[in-house]
Amino acid sequence: MNLQEILPKILDVALLVTTLRVSISMILAAQGELLSELSGVLNIGIEGVMLFGACFGAIGSYFSGNAWIGLLTAAVVGGIIGLVHSYASITLKGNQTISGLAIFILAVGATGFALQVIFGQGGNTPTVPSLPDVKVTIFAGIPAIGATLDTLFSLPLMVYLTLPIPLLINIFLKHTPWGAWVRAAGENPQALAVVGIDPIKVRYAAVIVGSILMGMGGAYLSISQTSLFSENMVAGRGFIALSAVIFGRWSPWGVFFAAIFFGFTDALQITLQIIIPEQSIPKEVFMALPYVLTLIVLVIMLKKKAGPASVAIPYDKEAR
Repeated sequence: MNLQEILPKILDVALLVTTLRVSISMILAAQGELLSELSGVLNIGIEGVMLFGACFGAIGSYFSGNAWIGLLTAAVVGGIIGLVHSYASITLKGNQTISGLAIFILAVGATGFALQVIFGQGGNTPTVPSLPDVKVTIFAGIPAIGATLDTLFSLPLMVYLTLPIPLLINIFLKHTPWGAWVRAAGENPQALAVVGIDPIKVRYAAVIVGSILMGMGGAYLSISQTSLFSENMVAGRGFIALSAVIFGRWSPWGVFFAAIFFGFTDALQITLQIIIPEQSIPKEVFMALPYVLTLIVLVIMLKKKAGPASVAIPYDKEAR
């Protein structure tokens, strides 16, 4: 198969649709990490929070028979994990990297254990109710492009609920006093305290809200993109979301497009696996593509650090 035969199959509307579908979990998680880091708290446990969200989102959906209850469950669990991380990192002034790593390790073991206890089996849950897809047919009558447009806009409802989030966070950060407090807590918490705003409360709020978004990002995988939870199904997306925050230069829109870029690489590897015979190139080469690009981006971007000045540095009231 030559390049002329491959390109038309790659440059297809299906690739764009797949990109949007696989990007949503990373967009939610990365926007959540952005809020956390802008307030001054690093959370490298995104993968773990997403894993908890995916697991308990599926469990909530299964027992309630309602996927929206599952999504709410994932959000609550994400918020609780964020509270735990906040307590360890802000109140106890613990090492934020170690706290995040502990969340990840705990999630891997706890979610697998939950499957055994609740369903009596490892591997995955039974099929659970999932969030609806939006089925678009209004363009069907348009000659030539109608079917393509219908396909393009027929997406999971979560896609439409997620896409406005970067805009809302951008407005929040740049046009509200609360957003200014979040940014100040990450840049100069002592100065924020001088004007009467408690940086500790601001950081707690940012980390908890950010973790709620991460939990919802995990739930998307189990109750929207699929209809079950399987062990370790997040598969590195949390670490890619962490990279998206750096690649996006700690900006809501930058982080959004970074997540879309990483989603595109994931969608591309899926497409390449389908159209290129495994005898020509092993599928493992394509599966590694998103992670290799993530590493390259991290190496390049970490040389140009431009994050909040006080990120990962505990706030000490006595230092004012």
